This record gives sequence, C-alpha cells and structure tokens, in this order.
Amino acid sequence: MKRPKGKDGYNSTCRISILPEHILQKILYFLSQKEAVRTSVLSKSWRSIWCTRPNLDFSIQAFEGNKQDFITTVDNTLQRYLDQRLCIEEFSLRVSIGGDDDEESMPALEQWIRLVTNMGLKELRLRNSTEDYKYNHLPSVVFEAESLKYLYLDQFIVDQTTIRRILLLKNLKSLYLQRLSIKDDIFEKIILSCPLIETLAVRECRTLTTIDAASLQNLKEFTFFNDVSFVDCCRVKIHTPSLEIIDFYGRYIPFLIGADFRNLTRLSLTGVVLLLDRLSTCKFPSLEILNIFDCCGLEEIKVFIDALKINNFDYFGDFIPSISFATTSSSEWHSTIHLLKSLSQSIISLNIDQCYRIRENIMVQDKNIKPVVVYSLGLRFDLSSISSLMNALFCVCRPRFIDDSFFCGSGWKMDHIKCLWNVLLMRREFRRKNQLSQLWFRDLEELRLEIHDKNKDEWRPITLSQWPHYRRRQGEDIITRIVLKWRQTL
Repeated sequence: MKRPKGKDGYNSTCRISILPEHILQKILYFLSQKEAVRTSVLSKSWRSIWCTRPNLDFSIQAFEGNKQDFITTVDNTLQRYLDQRLCIEEFSLRVSIGGDDDEESMPALEQWIRLVTNMGLKELRLRNSTEDYKYNHLPSVVFEAESLKYLYLDQFIVDQTTIRRILLLKNLKSLYLQRLSIKDDIFEKIILSCPLIETLAVRECRTLTTIDAASLQNLKEFTFFNDVSFVDCCRVKIHTPSLEIIDFYGRYIPFLIGADFRNLTRLSLTGVVLLLDRLSTCKFPSLEILNIFDCCGLEEIKVFIDALKINNFDYFGDFIPSISFATTSSSEWHSTIHLLKSLSQSIISLNIDQCYRIRENIMVQDKNIKPVVVYSLGLRFDLSSISSLMNALFCVCRPRFIDDSFFCGSGWKMDHIKCLWNVLLMRREFRRKNQLSQLWFRDLEELRLEIHDKNKDEWRPITLSQWPHYRRRQGEDIITRIVLKWRQTL
C-alpha cells in the first residue's frame, strides 16, 4: 500500500528525511531513547541517525532487571560513538547497584563515565534506583569532568574517597543533589570548586547539617527540600544578592539581618519553625510572588515585607499570621489564604491597603462557599470604583463593620461614603453591573452609619446627610464606620 502524497508529490516523512543530518539529530534530541530507536524504520536516511544523536539516556528499568543485557547495550553504544569519534553532550543513566561490592555494575559505571567525560560531555544525570536503598560510592571520575555544565546525582555516597583528587568543575552552572549521603565539609568543598553555579537544588540529603552558599555569587535559583516529618537539623544560610528564586521546604533558614535580595522575584517557604522575624529587615525590591505554607515560625510575631513589586501572596496554615506589606506599585494583586483549623473562636480583621484597577469581571469560583464572619473590614484606598470588589468580598465574608480607622492620612470623603453606601443599598446601577450582589444582598438585614464621639468615647449613629456637618465640626480627625447586621446563616 502506497503512502498518501502531498500536492507536490512528497509525503510528510520524505520531506523530513531530506533535511540535513544535524537537523534530524536535533529532532531526535527531544525524544526518549526508545522513541529515537523506533524512528529507524521510517526510511533509509533515518536508519542510523538515532545512533549518532548527541544525547543518550539509558535506564535499567527498560531492561526489566536484566543487568547483563543493560551493561552490554551501554558498552556497545559507547564503543560505537568512540569508534566514530562522535560527541556526547548529554548522558543520563539510571542504574541499580546493590553496593560497592557489585562486581559487575561498579567497574562498568566508572568506565562509562570516564568515556563520556572525554567526549565533550556537558550534562550528566546519574540515578541509583536500588529497591533496598543501598548507597554506593560515586565514582571519583565524575568530579574530573571539566566540561560539565549540568550535574544531577541521586542516591550515592559522596565522601573523601569520592573527591580525593582536585575537583575540576569550574564550568558547572547547575547542580542537583538528591538523597546523597554527604557531610558538610565535603559539600562545602564541592561548592567552592563550582564558582559559576546558577542553579542549586538539594533534596533529601539528610546527613547535611549546614548549607552555606554565600560563596556562590552567581546563584540565581536555590531549591531545598527535606521532609519535615523526619528529623531535619539542616540550617540553610542563603543571602546571595544574585538570587532570583528561593524554594525552601525545611525547618531552619536563618535570614541574615538586613540582607539585600535585590533580584529575588519568588520566595516560597514551607515548614519553617525558626522565627522569621528577620524577614522584616530584608529588602525585596524585585519580589513578585510570596508563598508561605505551614510555617509556625510566623506564629506570635509581626512581619513586614518590604516588596514594592509584589502581586501574589499565598498562605496555607492553621493560624492567622500577622504580615504587612510595603506600599506596592503592582497594578494587580492576587492573594490566597487557606486556614486549616476552625476560626469560630477567632476575631478576624481584614484590611485592604491598596486597590489600583478594579476589574469588572471579578469571579467567585465556588458560589456555595460558606462566608466567614469578619469583625472589621478596613479600606485604605479610593472607594470611587469599589462595586465589583465589594460584591466579590461579601460573597466570601460577612464584616460587622466597615471602617476608615486604618486609612492613611485623612479618612473617607463624602464621595467615598456615598459610593459605598449605594453599593450596600443595592442601587439599580450597581445591581445591573454585577450579579454577584444577589448572593449577599438577601442576607443583609440592617445598615447604619456611625461616627466616633471622642469626648464620650462612644459611637453615635447619624444619617448620610448629617455626615458633612460633623466633618466640618471635627475636621479630618473624624472616624467613621458602617455597621452591618447579617441574617443568621453562618
């Protein structure tokens, strides 16, 4: 059966087959080893292309545990590359070594690494996937690969035996260490030999007690993960100004007092138990995203985040943190708060400091959500375009008071109060604009305006028309609030 041809007489496979060999190799670069082999049946020009691509990926799992077949295949492939004087830029290897006494695997592994490191190798990934989690010494030849730019190591022993020679990783830019048995002094020696590192990831290396990356002046992305359900004693010192991303999952990260994170755009903290009060002294002029999950290091302290560009804050925990932010220059703000424990006995105050552009298409994803009782809602911005925001807020919370006590400088103005009053009274123009108002308006039973009498230290109800009179008498010091009574549905 003939293959269908295109308008110009060539089918799609032929069109690709006439491409230069280096283009075909680039296509194969993005395929797995198994997929690359399967392309050999496409045509004559494809038959041997897979044998020359610059990236190789071998896994013992693909051989269903047949260690001898695995070793033979890797041996033959590397020998072919060597005979044809081909380059290997990326080499990924998943092995299953039962211990240093594995007389088949260990000598083969060391030989393979020695071969590929002399063939222009730039990226090396080594994984040991033994079921019994027996660790093996990493061959020392790994740290002699001067051309390496990317190194990933998983489940090996790295000790003085491994790095007995001079380390030559001066070109390394990305280092990923996972489930290694490694001591602090060995880790420090490796770090000092890699001055160009831009990405550093340390995962489940539980023998480490200290990580100090101060020497990495080019570091841009740092990831640390230690399962906090296990004993985690590792302290991480990370305050390099070049950092752009920090993802930390662990107990101890003592921030340096006054640290300047001038390039940091994302900070994620999970499971931190050490007090995070030092965050208030740090500078985050470029920070846009802040994620804080299950950090008891925030409990019973107040934290101020000096981040003018922040636009996204996510919090997940079982208590309400006291976190305030500097005046942000961001035009939009996204915040998600997940509280694990019941808040029925808590007094919640919600203060909105700034609101630049209110989008009219604000949506509430779950319209059946049970609203939370909020003691007070403080508004510290111009209320002239608040209808859409208020409709969304009242769908998820029920404030008892809306006040201007947190307003910077002078309090509300008459135009602001009128606008807010109209929204709460459901004037027709606001009702047409946003259907969300129907979700909360039926629960609002009573509404009144009050001012604070300083002489008697009490609140006095007034009408909207009386407010300008009291404003002229008391000046800008007048404190105003709106009292809301909701139907008992919570």
